[in-house]
Amino acid sequence: MSMTGPGGQKLTDRGIELAKLRSGARVLDIGCGRGDTVAHLGEDLGMQAEGIDINLAKISEAREAHPGADVKFGDGEFLDSYMSFTFDGILMEGSLSLINMPDEALHEAYCVLKKGGRLIISDFYEKDPEEGQMAAVRIEADRQSRIPHREGDCEDRSLKFVDFRFEGAFYQQPLIRQLEETGFQVTAFEDRSEDLSGCSPEDLMQLNKYLKTEAGGRKRSIGYFLLTAVKPVK
Repeated sequence: MSMTGPGGQKLTDRGIELAKLRSGARVLDIGCGRGDTVAHLGEDLGMQAEGIDINLAKISEAREAHPGADVKFGDGEFLDSYMSFTFDGILMEGSLSLINMPDEALHEAYCVLKKGGRLIISDFYEKDPEEGQMAAVRIEADRQSRIPHREGDCEDRSLKFVDFRFEGAFYQQPLIRQLEETGFQVTAFEDRSEDLSGCSPEDLMQLNKYLKTEAGGRKRSIGYFLLTAVKPVK
């Protein structure tokens, strides 16, 4: 999502504030879209900002809109082009819900962050999840994780079924648990659902798709959150 997404620049700045990132920090925006956040971090906040996105059309838009911004093709699941302990901060603004393997993306982010580095995530989540549905998702995720890999599975780009995400929105506590199992310490979680009122038409279409689905026989209560986490120093 770009600055036209929920919260825009105001939400980005709040994440930077919570993460305590300062001028000069090297920061990676995963799923940078048209590069608005990368440009803002570099031009307005004095950071060494760069962005990656798997959408080549968006990268072209970013280079046209922000000629000086460091944006290029890249996949959040595979950050092999970066050395470990490279970044002071990583942002995922509305991108983690769209990544095929979010658990792999979180692991990759952990690896390329410096010790003490910060992760900022903003995305959709279930505000009032039904316990039975969460249990069913957990069971199905476990079942699918036990299915042996077959030839051609590596080319499958469908979203991986995980127990902390369902139909494009996250479960708060399972997501926090996943981050902790990856090695992060979660430092803040804020409900930012009021920012949805400023959604772009593209984001509203995505949100309406979620709202039309049902979980456990009832309409889902979808909100938006801002989370920060740190990679421990020791």
